[in-house]
Amino acid sequence: MSLSPLQLHRYFIEEFFCKANPDFKDGSKIGMNAFQVFFETGEEVDPRLRRIRLTVSQDITKGGNEPFAFKVVLVGFFEVVKEFFENQGLEATNKLINVNGPALLYSAARELLALLSGRGPDPNRTVDVLLPSITFLDFQPMPKTATGREVVGPRKLPRTKKK
Repeated sequence: MSLSPLQLHRYFIEEFFCKANPDFKDGSKIGMNAFQVFFETGEEVDPRLRRIRLTVSQDITKGGNEPFAFKVVLVGFFEVVKEFFENQGLEATNKLINVNGPALLYSAARELLALLSGRGPDPNRTVDVLLPSITFLDFQPMPKTATGREVVGPRKLPRTKKK
């Protein structure tokens, strides 16, 4: 076994919100119409160090039948080992951080939501939130915010026509 060249030093929950949908219809198709994921990276003096702020949210939409509305914001502090940075360079280091860093935080958000939503209001069934598996390979930078931080989100995929 070998350690990853990206090490998570610590993370914390900056914000957490979870509310059951009183109009949720058990047995009907579960909606994810307003599911969103994005992350921000902080500029550090040392390119091997990075702060990542991940936001995962779901709103309740009219007719969407989402069991819960939620918002989780996690902040993690990462370091790339010196040998990786020296051998692979800045571009590979940034890719490693921007793909694997949010993935580590996303898995923590998944477990947090599954745990806290595991006891739903429906007496016949527990409807917990299990976030879908996603990849951060296709996330692209979005315009910088007023704070100068880069916000990163998913690439817009073309819609396909249903037959």
